[in-house]
Amino acid sequence: MKITSISQQQKNKERYNIFVAGKYLFSVDEVVLTKYQLFKDRELTEEDLAEIQEEDAIRRGLNKAIQYLAHRVRSEKEIRTHLAKAEMEPDEISLVIKRLAEMKYINDLEFAHLYVRTQVNTTSKGPRQIERELVTKGITREYIEEALADFKDDTQLENAVKLAAKIVNRSRKSAKRQLQQKLITELIQKGYTTDLAKEASAIALEDFSEEQEQDVLGEQLNKLLQRNRRLGPAKCRQKTITSLLQKGFSYDTIQDYMREHELDFEEEQD
Repeated sequence: MKITSISQQQKNKERYNIFVAGKYLFSVDEVVLTKYQLFKDRELTEEDLAEIQEEDAIRRGLNKAIQYLAHRVRSEKEIRTHLAKAEMEPDEISLVIKRLAEMKYINDLEFAHLYVRTQVNTTSKGPRQIERELVTKGITREYIEEALADFKDDTQLENAVKLAAKIVNRSRKSAKRQLQQKLITELIQKGYTTDLAKEASAIALEDFSEEQEQDVLGEQLNKLLQRNRRLGPAKCRQKTITSLLQKGFSYDTIQDYMREHELDFEEEQD
């Protein structure tokens, strides 16, 4: 078959339409056009056509991948997934990945290091959460372990304490014991180890004084009394104490507060 004409596309100036016998046959990227020396009257065999179209598919994949990488660094798995969504064939995707690696666009180890540093500096995530995210991005265990070494122990503690302090600020109406358990639970959920979560929660609660605990207890107690008055003295006392225990206050602390404030449930009902 012989090329009868070639025209530049109007919407994409980097692609060219190839015509054979006056009819459109296929289009190619400008790089492919030059590489295969496509010009008018050039004879093409079926083998030529297959090779050119395969090369053009790879070139289009490269363009898509590079455009995808323009927003941020990506892992190999992320790029493979993106190209698969663009309906590229698996063998073509593998060739694109190989080209990208040769062009230094892909390096999963560098990606892992950058990802860890970014998460450490911009989020409150612990190492285990970062590790889980890297696994989903297709990073090998070896690379993950190497990259997580960037997250030093002192930085982990510092970040965990900052997160714990934020939780304390939004949970000021909780008993200290309940608040401590809440801190440990949330820090573990964020990817910190149990030991580090306990240490960070203890530091964050250093300024949580007994007076503050008493203030919180008094506030919660008054609310419960208002709610439970209609139940009668005995039931009111039982339900109020049960609710306070559930909120993390110890039985002795509750009893001491009631004695100190001379709380008489009989009088509360008058």
